Amino acid sequence: MELPQLIYLCIVALYILFFLLFLRYFLWRYYSVKYYWSKRKSRLLSSAELENFAREKGMTMPIFSILVPAREEADVIGNTIEHLGQLNYPKNLYEIIVITDEKELFSGKKPTTQQVVEEKIQEFKSRGNAPVLKHVVVPYDFDGSFPGKCIGKTVPSTKGRALNFGLAYINSAADICGFYDAESHPELDVLLYIAWDWIQSQKTKRIWQGPVFQVRNFFYLSPITKIASLYQALSHEWYMPILMKILPFVGGTNLFIETNLLTKIKGFDCKALTEDLEIGVRAYLAENAWPEYFPCISTEQTPETYRSFFRQRLRWAAGHIQVIEKFKDNPEFNGPKKARIIKTLLLKGEVEWILYQIAVLLPVAVIWLSYKGMIDPSVLPQGFRLFLKSFLFIYFGFTYYLYIVKYYQFMVKRSLASILFALISLLVLPAAGFLLPLPYTGALVLRALNSQPRAWIKTPRTREIAEFSIKKA
Repeated sequence: MELPQLIYLCIVALYILFFLLFLRYFLWRYYSVKYYWSKRKSRLLSSAELENFAREKGMTMPIFSILVPAREEADVIGNTIEHLGQLNYPKNLYEIIVITDEKELFSGKKPTTQQVVEEKIQEFKSRGNAPVLKHVVVPYDFDGSFPGKCIGKTVPSTKGRALNFGLAYINSAADICGFYDAESHPELDVLLYIAWDWIQSQKTKRIWQGPVFQVRNFFYLSPITKIASLYQALSHEWYMPILMKILPFVGGTNLFIETNLLTKIKGFDCKALTEDLEIGVRAYLAENAWPEYFPCISTEQTPETYRSFFRQRLRWAAGHIQVIEKFKDNPEFNGPKKARIIKTLLLKGEVEWILYQIAVLLPVAVIWLSYKGMIDPSVLPQGFRLFLKSFLFIYFGFTYYLYIVKYYQFMVKRSLASILFALISLLVLPAAGFLLPLPYTGALVLRALNSQPRAWIKTPRTREIAEFSIKKA
């Protein structure tokens, strides 16, 4: 066998391997449906049924505080407050706390997030059946820790810093704190589900993380970020239940944490680039609290442009590496539990990122080797080569299935032209496959050069001018 033929066989072996890895989606679907999505209906009780269930368990229905950090979010925060105010839960048993940043008042932009929130507070007061809506403003000099203090000089704004400030203002009777981003629209039954799980577990469940479908602004996205939004939603629906069995992974939204646990572990790390992953790992190492996946979705937005997407994912990847380095050398946590988590973080981080980048570089390598005459496909029959090429149609078909069948219902609709343009733009799938892993590869390169991101960067939002209610899954 000549070298060009051997090279071709190696490429074919890798191509088949990556296709088999793609087929894992369907194994993940089987697991997530069997153990979570198929059971959600029986666990979503009405308020009256839940109250009876709690009474049978010798408990009362939990009180929730929902915290929403909102810095420069005037375009979306009004809709989010309105949506959260409609949750199917007794209005006297939950409150909404919007946390804004004093620095926004110095920007000169109008309207400010603060103005929108204050208007919503007045609206809620005029209604007969609305939860308590609070507005707290993080001082420019708040140090960011929990409970924290003001130090007389400007402190960089981060999400963890805002949340730590907001925790000081929650209802003293709150059993569970919920966390949502400024553009989050969770399912209206989400509190009923969390309350049921907390009651049936006799308060042993302490952290819950639900899926986030970042597809609501789908028709405003660039072609590359359209594809990113579809596969991100799929990973949260099918893959995240698997991931959370081996890693105490939590995201920063559609997240619930028992109040007592938050107090014990002293809130969030205000300097972490991914304060969500950090608190999930720390809660497990410090208090043995493992997060539970729950099948109630929240719709959100994906960054409109690839540049914004790249910056967001670069921060996520750099934050992942930061978490590994923080706990790896932390003498406060030692033993096999810590070693196992660090190993898993490395596997689901750096190792997988490198493998994905190799996978998307394979077509580029094939084109270059073919140009150089270093590939001889004749070693395999023509029919088998055509069969391998058919895999491409499977990838495209699956992507269109995600758009048309699975997640179209969660998108805010635009014109017919936008809907048709989306059909065409998904043809950039091969380019997306190459570009989407780049932020993670970039994070590895920047870390090697000791030039990794160190500042928390806010993600731009798509303006929303009307209230859109989420459809139930």
